[in-house]
Amino acid sequence: MNMGIVNAGQLGVYDEIPANLREAVEDVVLNRRPDAGERLVAVAENVTGGAKVQVEDLAWRQGTVQERLTHALVRGINTYVVEDTEEARLQALTRSR
Repeated sequence: MNMGIVNAGQLGVYDEIPANLREAVEDVVLNRRPDAGERLVAVAENVTGGAKVQVEDLAWRQGTVQERLTHALVRGINTYVVEDTEEARLQALTRSR
């Protein structure tokens, strides 16, 4: 596969994946160990899944426009993109004068 389209809002943040699970998955994907598949199965047996209850935490909206845009891009949040982009544009316009 050369390219793929994903919905960023449905992806987890890489750094928030538990270290042991992340390492086991990387071992499989990168073919780093001959026993990578078995290790991943062993780790997966201990991972409890289930639907996460999503609580909207808007604390990130208190940051600067750059911080807000970065947060929204990383997390796939498009709710405030128009307002934040316009604010960033106006700031850039003001700085360039």
